[in-house]
Amino acid sequence: MKILIVMGGFFPGQKYGGPPVSVNNFCSLFREDECYIVTKNHDKDESVPYEGIDSGIWTKRDNCYVKYVSDESYKKSEFEKVILEIKPDVLYLQGLFQSCVLPCLELAKQYSLKVVLAPRGELCAGALKKKYKKIPYIAYLRMKNLVRNIAYQSTSEEESAAIIKYLKADSEKIHFLTNIPSIPEKQYIHELKKSGEGKFVFVSRIHPKKNLISAIEYMKDIKGKVVFDIYGPIEDEEYWKQCNQKIHELPQNITVNYCGLVNHEKVHEIFSLYNAFLFPTFSENYGHVIAEALSVGTAVIISDQTPWSDINEAKAGWAIPLDNREKFVEAIQSVIDQKP
Repeated sequence: MKILIVMGGFFPGQKYGGPPVSVNNFCSLFREDECYIVTKNHDKDESVPYEGIDSGIWTKRDNCYVKYVSDESYKKSEFEKVILEIKPDVLYLQGLFQSCVLPCLELAKQYSLKVVLAPRGELCAGALKKKYKKIPYIAYLRMKNLVRNIAYQSTSEEESAAIIKYLKADSEKIHFLTNIPSIPEKQYIHELKKSGEGKFVFVSRIHPKKNLISAIEYMKDIKGKVVFDIYGPIEDEEYWKQCNQKIHELPQNITVNYCGLVNHEKVHEIFSLYNAFLFPTFSENYGHVIAEALSVGTAVIISDQTPWSDINEAKAGWAIPLDNREKFVEAIQSVIDQKP
């Protein structure tokens, strides 16, 4: 079976968040099939093409073929050219509001292609902003019968409900398939922790949705020696300025460092260096970073707006309502107070 995936960004990009991880792991799982990816030839918010990669031709990776194209070529005519070239059995689309989705749905209808669309959390309450733009777009897709006969991948009950609500999809066309986590290549040993000290990490895009500013504010009430390291692309400069202001207001026992981007191949190693992953996100349809932290034995302190709330029962961390600041502070303090 040939599977064509069209998406805005893929590896070696480091700024596109979870979708490249999901798709890369999907391709590994479907290794016996042929997966083809058409994507842009540069990282998010960049214009310089990736080094060492030729644009416009198929690049063989371990688990798929990738065609990296310029912004000018990332359009309907190129997608049609690829469809006619490889004759895919399935068109697998990532996200609903990406620029490639409308032309790809039009082509799928024209060539009678089977489509699986994964909204990637874009319909969940914490991500569905500016409805005045998005609802008319959804209405247009329905009016043109572009989503009537397609299938959907859902990764949570919330997402399934949103697909039914906004896209009027029949429940039998929604297939619950959780994302595929990345497995560490080796076992990591955590260094011995000292009571009264704690090392915390935030790994995600620096964007209001990820709620870094609350993670910083929780530190105001913490006793003990704390290091809080922040990794991820700065997507919203104004929001990052607000975060920096909060950092400067923290007491001297709290040290905060911005550590830049994380190469995905290093993410498990990074998590293994810390006592807990602090991530009070407003919404995640899956949360690869949560799975990656847990997979190396790093506790997680997260909001209850992810599919990982059962960590409370598993005693692998804390999933806390966003309006319960006190519980976040208690969780952070309990990690610091923990004895070796």
